[in-house]
Amino acid sequence: MFETSVTFPPRKPSGDTHAALAGSTLVAVAAGVSEDDEQIALDCALYLEQYTDTRYDRETQWYEWLQHYTLGLWNLGWIHQRPKMLESRKVVLSEPITREILQTLRPQASSDLYSAALHAFEMLKDNVQASRLLAQNSGRIRGRQFQTMPCAYDAKGRLTLMLVHAWYVAAVNPEQFLFIKWKDHDATLIQHYGTFTLDRQRFDKVAATMRAKISERSRDYLLRI
Repeated sequence: MFETSVTFPPRKPSGDTHAALAGSTLVAVAAGVSEDDEQIALDCALYLEQYTDTRYDRETQWYEWLQHYTLGLWNLGWIHQRPKMLESRKVVLSEPITREILQTLRPQASSDLYSAALHAFEMLKDNVQASRLLAQNSGRIRGRQFQTMPCAYDAKGRLTLMLVHAWYVAAVNPEQFLFIKWKDHDATLIQHYGTFTLDRQRFDKVAATMRAKISERSRDYLLRI
């Protein structure tokens, strides 16, 4: 029997924070980000989900899938500044997955990125259609694979995102997998994460070609929350 209640930490009012599902990626856009920049984040997520799925099987080639997605961000103009592109964190689950992702974000992300992810989780929890779509797009034989991608401006006004790629291994796959307490189930969550900043000049050179390749079928997987 699952407990589905989850309490989020104290936070500031959401303002005009936005969230959307692009395939199995929860895109969270902080208050103050322009509509154009929000669309950039959504288009990049849609394109990379669509393109990476044609190259690698998430079930058997998850590492290659993630590497290809991450390099795709780089090729679209998202620059990573650290020597190691993605860090990793592994935990045995007892509390909700949302809590563990926020724990990963807290020491790594800016307050705006953290707040955007927090509000996106709150909006997703109350949206049954979105929760079902995420469950459908993230399903594995034993567990799920999905991503959280909060976006905000940094101190220099540059569009920045933190990608948190996560997958868990468990014998059960409930639709509300992000919000249940796992204390009575043997489940392990693995996260890979990194922060990227958009180089607008590099992005502008490839934006039109990238957007032309986003299929209408792929856009069907976009759901604003």
